[in-house]
Amino acid sequence: MVASATVANGRLRLAEGDAAGAHQLLADAVQLWSEIGAPYEAALARRALAEALHARGHDDRAALELEAAHTALERIETAPPLSERTAEEPGRAFRREGDYWSVTFDGRTVRMRDLKGMRYLARLLTRPGQEFHVLDLVAAERGGTSDAVLGDAGALLDARAKAAYRRRLAEIEEDLEEANAAADVARAAQADAEREFLVRELSRAVGLSGRDRRAGSASERARAAVTRALRQAIARIEEHHPEAGNHLQRAVRTGTYCA
Repeated sequence: MVASATVANGRLRLAEGDAAGAHQLLADAVQLWSEIGAPYEAALARRALAEALHARGHDDRAALELEAAHTALERIETAPPLSERTAEEPGRAFRREGDYWSVTFDGRTVRMRDLKGMRYLARLLTRPGQEFHVLDLVAAERGGTSDAVLGDAGALLDARAKAAYRRRLAEIEEDLEEANAAADVARAAQADAEREFLVRELSRAVGLSGRDRRAGSASERARAAVTRALRQAIARIEEHHPEAGNHLQRAVRTGTYCA
């Protein structure tokens, strides 16, 4: 998707110190995500845009963008965390009620005490099908950035590699334009597949705020901790509601990326 590639390029520019270039790309990304009706992605792009504006010395505009992003994210997170699919089906819900969670599945409701894994699970259920890097899940839980888990083996991609990825993304966009103009479906599909791969790799290496993700033990510790928390929460649900727990055991995927 063009918006995803634009965000990835904007994050790269920001990480490389090109605040002006990042500003333009991330502003375009905000507009693209808004136009296609993706408020969560638009809010994340606004948050990165705020950092680019701050880096350029535009603190007032940065504050406005950051406030808009936080407002949008708060609206999303305070809404009952239902998937789009289950929201349309009677008898299914997953929502927080103070220090407890209310879990409804096939018309039966159970209430359980809050656990970190329940909060991770709620975040996944609000965006069905979307992959979350474990460092971003940990950062959201701690209210910090994706590099909040300390201890690592350096950046996942060095500056030269990121520059090469950025150049290739630009080339792919040109290939797609030419392929679409020539109605070359096979060429367009190949270019689109390569772009998705590069965007995924860049997303893996660059956090939501444009900072480098770190390799090694930090990511592995986060993977283990998030997986353990999610599995504990699902097991607890299964104790109280076997059908709901069994459904979540099959539906939730864990690993470096959770979905």
